[in-house]
Amino acid sequence: MTPKLAQALQKLATSPVKLDQIAITRLEKEYGASVTEILTELEDYAIVHQVINDQITKPKNKRLIAIANGCFWAAAIGISTLLVKPNVTIAAMTLGFTGGISAKLIEDKS
Repeated sequence: MTPKLAQALQKLATSPVKLDQIAITRLEKEYGASVTEILTELEDYAIVHQVINDQITKPKNKRLIAIANGCFWAAAIGISTLLVKPNVTIAAMTLGFTGGISAKLIEDKS
């Protein structure tokens, strides 16, 4: 909920103008709650909306991303060791895979 909406409703609720008071009374009667309860409920909806938006924008496949990162580093290190020292390629790829996953998981925790 925007602060402007809350402020406008509060102004109308405390306004000395008769038409403003009638409008607030009609709103309270139609909704079945006081202006304070309406404002509280709108703020609750705003919080829930924000939490849902935060959950939508979070990456959901952290494990998959970490494994892909590990595969990338295993391939990069494997190719480079294959050219330099072919007899340790498998060990280097294993270390590259493990290091890639570890680096991604550590990066995500920070």
